[in-house]
Amino acid sequence: MSFFFPESKMQRIRFLHFKIKHLEEALEKEDEDFTIDDLNLILEYTMFLNVNYKDGNHKRILEDLDITSSFHDPVMDKDIEINDLIFECARALWVLGKAYTKLSENFEDEEEWEDAIIAMVECSKMYKTAAYFSAAATNQQEKGKALLPENLELNSEEARVLAQSIAASKEEENNNLYFASKLYSGLSILSKRLFYLKKHEELKKQQIRAQFHYDMGKACLLKAQASFESSITNINKEKVKKLKQKAQFYFIKAKDIWKNMLKNIKSLSKEEIESIDINISVVKNNLKSIDDEILDYEEIKRIQDPEPVIVIPENLAPFVPKSTIYLTKFVPKDLNIKRFKNFKNKKLQKKIPYSRKEKLINKKAGLIRTLAELKQLKENKEIEADKFAELMEKYSTKLQMIDTAIEKLSSKS
Repeated sequence: MSFFFPESKMQRIRFLHFKIKHLEEALEKEDEDFTIDDLNLILEYTMFLNVNYKDGNHKRILEDLDITSSFHDPVMDKDIEINDLIFECARALWVLGKAYTKLSENFEDEEEWEDAIIAMVECSKMYKTAAYFSAAATNQQEKGKALLPENLELNSEEARVLAQSIAASKEEENNNLYFASKLYSGLSILSKRLFYLKKHEELKKQQIRAQFHYDMGKACLLKAQASFESSITNINKEKVKKLKQKAQFYFIKAKDIWKNMLKNIKSLSKEEIESIDINISVVKNNLKSIDDEILDYEEIKRIQDPEPVIVIPENLAPFVPKSTIYLTKFVPKDLNIKRFKNFKNKKLQKKIPYSRKEKLINKKAGLIRTLAELKQLKENKEIEADKFAELMEKYSTKLQMIDTAIEKLSSKS
């Protein structure tokens, strides 16, 4: 009997298939018993199976490999028979995408923000690649719903949105308000893109609508705060007020959408109702910080939204299926199964186009907060007069230097 793969490779494929099954079980049980090395094994498995089978009998090859020839579609709650090895690659990459989501959540819990973002970017890439493989599986008649190319594309975009969300939260946490404002603005645009990407079922549709309004409101509010904090005397009070009023407009829109969801969508689960209640509570707290008159829509339109910055690139598949005839004229990139070895050494700063002017503005805001704290210490008699004078002179000089640098950069742009 002749086999498509040599025996040694077949044994390795079976072993890798077993390891992927173990990873799937760990994800289902929300068990954290997996590492980045385990994820590399999925890439190795995909590399073995990603060949041009030409007229080869996929069903026979699957039987010879003696690997599970079905998967459970969680969307349909149904077992789908696998008849195409390229579709099996799509299934493995789908598992890899889910694993990266879990990995990102773990990094978030540990407040390792850069790694959380990188993991979610890799998640987006793997879902995109899975979509390519699913589309190329010409021997697979029934694909279910979870592994439909368009649904995998959607998963990829959602992962991209989550990565941007983590980046925005990180900058806000670090009090880089100007940059956080731009990231939230970019996040709103990504969510709006997701909204128009396909026709969503009603719950999902309204969730995305509320979210992109809320995120733009957050962008406006953070820019208003940054504008206020980065000025000493010449505060443009009217500009700050307008930004807060626009934030108020977006927050009210988001709150109304969430309230209407509670009122009009009868099929909400207990968990979904609790989640929406939390969202409404958060937006109400944001509205408490805005004590201004509500403008009509014509006035709101004249107030410019903060400039959007999207730091998570649109992800293209890092490699493509080789067995699709129309793709064989291209040379697919080889899988580099060691590319995650330096995973933790990658830093967010290398990925964000952080301008010099933006850095100076954030430094200025930090110095202003420091000067305000020094004055508070003096008022509370918690610092000696000569030490206070020395520090005030030091930080005031730095502030003047930053102002000069910002003016020079502004005149060049």
